[in-house]
Amino acid sequence: MTKTLIIIFMVLVAVFIFTELTGLYDRTAKPKIATSEPVEPTPAANHTITVSGQELPGMPAYLEDTLAKAHQEGVEALGKWLKTWQKKIQDPRLAWIELDYIVLLNLKDHKAARERFLAVQARIPETSPVYSRVQKLAPAYEQ
Repeated sequence: MTKTLIIIFMVLVAVFIFTELTGLYDRTAKPKIATSEPVEPTPAANHTITVSGQELPGMPAYLEDTLAKAHQEGVEALGKWLKTWQKKIQDPRLAWIELDYIVLLNLKDHKAARERFLAVQARIPETSPVYSRVQKLAPAYEQ
């Protein structure tokens, strides 16, 4: 009797796992078929492109691991990393990394973070992919 219940339970668990996996496959692997007309992007939508720091050009690939390690170690390590490698990095990636540093530094020294932010803000043109992030952070550092 106990063996039968265990076998039935195992079969039900196997069926449940199978249905969940096939559902996951259907949601991720199969392309969605558009049933309505495609939506034309508005001009404003072209200016709100979301980027991540790793997608930005301007930094040699061999520095990625050391940057990740500096991020994990905190504000002091990231500050030292910037002092060491800043000359090898160009905007927009440099600005992105500096903004990460500024956000961390703000928790310890708002005045120094504000000064660094204003320097980055002055350097970044409106056409930069980092500009939207600068605009989002600006209210925190204007006063």
